[in-house]
Amino acid sequence: MPSCDKVVVFDRIRETFQNHPRRDRQKNFNDSLNACLARTVNTSVSTFIVLAVIFLLGGDSIRSFAFAMILGVVIGTFSSLFIAAPTAYLVMGARIKEDDTVAEEE
Repeated sequence: MPSCDKVVVFDRIRETFQNHPRRDRQKNFNDSLNACLARTVNTSVSTFIVLAVIFLLGGDSIRSFAFAMILGVVIGTFSSLFIAAPTAYLVMGARIKEDDTVAEEE
């Protein structure tokens, strides 16, 4: 499992917004993902290498488990970086626009 999964990405986004509330939203999201990206890629690649070796050199009884773990690492990394962050961006974007509208009405 990647070290920077969805919860950590969301927490990093929240932390960046608290530290830089006036900065552009897209810049905050970009900085949050950049902070997690190197660690996520390193962890995923090293885990993938170990699982690939187990898959190739392991016995028949462990091969199916190693394959399932390989799929989990690939899908988990993909969803953490390319699905979770854009989803948070869209959801927070809608909420931020609503908050700005309420502030303008008052």
